Amino acid sequence: MYDFETLVRRSGVGNLKSILTPDSISDLGITSFIGAEFEFKTAPCLIESVIEAAKNGLFAFTIPDSMYLDQVEWWLKTVRGYDVDRSWIVPTHGTIFSVATSIRLLTEPGEGVIIPVPGYNRYEQAANRLGRVPVFSELRVDDGGNYTLDFDDIEQKMSKKKNKLFILCNPNNPTGNIWGEEDQKTLALLSERYKVPVFSDEIFSEICFEGRTVIPYTRIAGRGGLAITSTSLGKTFGLTGVNHANVIIENDDLRRDFLKQRDSDHFGSIDPMFYAALRGAYTPEGVDWLKQMSDYVWKNALYIEQYCKNRLPEIRPVLPQGTYVLWMDFRGLGLNQEELERFLIEKAHFAADSGLEYYAEGFMRLNLTLPRKCITESFDRLSEALLHLRNKASSVGMSSSEGLTSLR
Repeated sequence: MYDFETLVRRSGVGNLKSILTPDSISDLGITSFIGAEFEFKTAPCLIESVIEAAKNGLFAFTIPDSMYLDQVEWWLKTVRGYDVDRSWIVPTHGTIFSVATSIRLLTEPGEGVIIPVPGYNRYEQAANRLGRVPVFSELRVDDGGNYTLDFDDIEQKMSKKKNKLFILCNPNNPTGNIWGEEDQKTLALLSERYKVPVFSDEIFSEICFEGRTVIPYTRIAGRGGLAITSTSLGKTFGLTGVNHANVIIENDDLRRDFLKQRDSDHFGSIDPMFYAALRGAYTPEGVDWLKQMSDYVWKNALYIEQYCKNRLPEIRPVLPQGTYVLWMDFRGLGLNQEELERFLIEKAHFAADSGLEYYAEGFMRLNLTLPRKCITESFDRLSEALLHLRNKASSVGMSSSEGLTSLR
């Protein structure tokens, strides 16, 4: 029912991805895998709602009134099975804004913020900007590329009094792992034992595959838990350019303190266009679009996995359980990160997010919200570049990895 095959226009709209994509890629008219945002249009019901609001011509101060709260409640119950009290809903200017508010509220300069890695680098950025110390907890990974939280390490770090906040990303960005009920219960027990609050970034949580779901962390932690959950239209409906989030805090004392800190961080009204977007998206039509978009993204992931098995055996995708990013292991090429990225851009015209941005060498993160024809074209170019390398290396008696490094 929906068009996921037509590219959106990025040039001439001040778009960040256009700026981040190397000129050698964009000048060829090639779509890159950089950034976790749509390359196709968002849901028609959202677009129509925003157009209607814009035509009305009113862009005044906007508050989360009863209609707004009704739709947030309905969405969380319908899509995530979470019955929330509207008093728990705290609108903010975005997830990272909320992370920063939590850091200011719950820590002092010089204290630690625990962040699992591979993970999203803007948590570290927020901690550094506020004079706090990022404390990384490495995820465990097995030979099959399956990631798990290292609870021994997490407990060791939580037990240190200087570490005052834990940031969870569920599903994890970039690996796509969903942290399930048992993981979250264990984390909640450690949070309670060491009095370390948990901020759970769940803005990808509505995009899950093969029947999986993300249980909201605040539901696991309960009314007494030191728990903050962030939800958003940002990833679900491609609204990353509109700063907004709805934070859920069941704990009355924590919510009161968070609201006070949020307001002192200069929170005012919400964006009127975001209000219109939410009114259009959090509807049965929005649910239907989300299901079809998620199915399309999952098939993109499966397509890439099969492509690599058949034609690029040195490269291993880590199939996500949720999100619309794909974590890809390029270590089989035998290159360091600089060599890898140079080869991908210069020889394969293949641009994606560097694994170093997520604290891992030899990896790249790919956006999956592309028309499949663009994915096919990009992987064909990558396959041709590697085939050329193999042929060149073979002609001079070198291995493929030696041939790659010779192209530096």
